Amino acid sequence: MVSISSPERVVYPDSNATKAEVVGHYSAVGERMLPHIAGRPLTLERYPKGIAGKGFMQKNASGYFPDFIGRYEVPRADGITTYPVVHYVAGIEYLANQNTITFHVPATTTEDSEHPDRLIIDLDPPEGSAGSAHAAAWATKELLDELGLASVPVVTGSKGFHITAATGRDLTVPEASEFGQLAAALLSHRHPALLTIEFRKSNRAGRVFCDWLRNRWGATTVVPWSLRARRRPTVAVPITWGQLDEITPAGFELGQLPIADPLEELLTAPGEIRAALTAIREMAAAADIVAEPFDRFRS
Repeated sequence: MVSISSPERVVYPDSNATKAEVVGHYSAVGERMLPHIAGRPLTLERYPKGIAGKGFMQKNASGYFPDFIGRYEVPRADGITTYPVVHYVAGIEYLANQNTITFHVPATTTEDSEHPDRLIIDLDPPEGSAGSAHAAAWATKELLDELGLASVPVVTGSKGFHITAATGRDLTVPEASEFGQLAAALLSHRHPALLTIEFRKSNRAGRVFCDWLRNRWGATTVVPWSLRARRRPTVAVPITWGQLDEITPAGFELGQLPIADPLEELLTAPGEIRAALTAIREMAAAADIVAEPFDRFRS
């Protein structure tokens, strides 16, 4: 266990949860986090004065990070981003003690940046619309079942759910992005009153945004078992479909967590993702749906 600096500092004022409790949380769930975080370039969401203060997103590893925090360089238009990488629970604990509240990662690892191990459909409802989020989750499961893909819902600790399927690293990032885009478009086509792929919130008319963009180059997702920077210390947790109707997207908090991780189990037994890609292309073509290029700044 890392030596905690300022352990009594209150991080979540509404619940009086302290920094010691936050770091203790990451010590407790660290082994469960490793299948989802180890060897992946990290984006850190840090709040040095607690969530009531100013936070920031950090992609570059700080120079003072110890050697057991790895580095992974990714070229960009104006230089290089040197991401921090963890391989052990000690790295998670260290970064939690550096006031990281939430960990974000891509679906790829530093060893294979071309092939994601998971496909994520992010269901983003309007604030306070848990009922529509549940309905959207069931609709997404139905489509994935038709394609022969098992899936796991992840409670995000925020507004919605991440419906996740395993790819077995059999798709490239562009193929996974195409799959996600076609799935989102099909879902909104089938359930136009419930789901939408409208990027602008002003155009969603109270519907759940079916966000396939988590599967694109450079996209990240909250790591399962991460805390969230919300008023209360909510946690992103993989659950079973049998649990879904009983749990809201922000239904788990610090100290109230299950032990099992159905997502880790799913990732060890991926379905026939290439056959599913062929099938969803055929389904989309039958509905006159095309995966068109997307520019978020023009949408």
